[in-house]
Amino acid sequence: MSSLYVISAVGKDKPGLVHSLTNVLSDLNINIVDADARAVRGHFSMFLVVDLITSKCSYEDMVQALDQVSASFDLGFRTEKYVAGRRKSNKKLMVLTIMGRDRPGVVASFSGILAKNSINIEQIKMIARGEYIAMDLTIDTCDFPDTQSLRKVLYKHTEKLALDISLRNNNIFSRPKRVIVFDCDSTIIKQEVIDELAKTAGVDQVVKEITDRAMNGAMDFQESLRERVKLLKGLPVEKLELLINTIKLTPGAEELISSLRFMGYKIAVISGGFSFFTDHLKKTLNLDYVFANELEIKNGIVTGKIKGEIIDAEKKGELLIQIADNEGIPVDQIVAVGDGSNDRFMLSNAGLAIGFNPKEILKDYSDGVITSDNISGLLYFLGIPDTE
Repeated sequence: MSSLYVISAVGKDKPGLVHSLTNVLSDLNINIVDADARAVRGHFSMFLVVDLITSKCSYEDMVQALDQVSASFDLGFRTEKYVAGRRKSNKKLMVLTIMGRDRPGVVASFSGILAKNSINIEQIKMIARGEYIAMDLTIDTCDFPDTQSLRKVLYKHTEKLALDISLRNNNIFSRPKRVIVFDCDSTIIKQEVIDELAKTAGVDQVVKEITDRAMNGAMDFQESLRERVKLLKGLPVEKLELLINTIKLTPGAEELISSLRFMGYKIAVISGGFSFFTDHLKKTLNLDYVFANELEIKNGIVTGKIKGEIIDAEKKGELLIQIADNEGIPVDQIVAVGDGSNDRFMLSNAGLAIGFNPKEILKDYSDGVITSDNISGLLYFLGIPDTE
């Protein structure tokens, strides 16, 4: 340790700066044992730990040589004796992604809540700039090992700040994501289709109450679906077809899916809603997989029954595994995005679980949360920076 020194340099970025600095050290036979350098908005910073044990020069000789580089590149230099700092062998590194409208105090607010919970920030990297910002914080959570409890703390904090976050493992061995699975109603589309059908049938208030209970986990989904579909008995199929034109995609969803497809992702929708609409969605968005419930229709009239097996929470989880099998990939290469209790097993089985404007119950199954005005922010949770 007695031969180790710390060098920090800050200045305007320009070609040749790194070479000039490191070449001086090389000429003096000084070994670089650790380094970190980066350019930010035309400015450059470098942090080096060097070892003089292999060199015949003194500390003063090194400083004098570095001063010449400082004069040539107008750098601010600082050199000091190395003192062992926070080096832990049991670090538990995670990536905290924060995104939302830019304003003063975002970093201060999050660094404060992390410090309060004994969580060290190892690195901060801005991945989107402008009116809407996104940043990745690499944090060490070894002193706060309960990840789910930490997420709850962070979710509560972000709700006050109207920001979106995800917290995921920083594992260099994790596989890249290949498939994105979305829920349909209140996720890819703005509405709950069954509620819209109920308006057409004149039973919207009763159906909406049942829907809310089911999505919040207060009622069995299969039971709730059968009860709601019974109320649609007698609805002409023409009304279903007219409804298709009134359903709106969530703002940003079409662009997000287009971007994901361009980057090679397979896209799936697993819905507890109805196939008459998801089939239309499959054509519109060029989806790879679509699963949904099928309304029984006879002689052009809805019978009030469902054909075949109902897609409930458990079935959604099974279908995600089925997609993984079809693609020949492990489930940890799948991302799942949903909003309600019916999505909990789908999110549990995925490698990355994102709650989209989620009901409170779904937060327990989510690695991150996106609110309704920013579905395209999923790209940042996938580690895709603005430049791409």
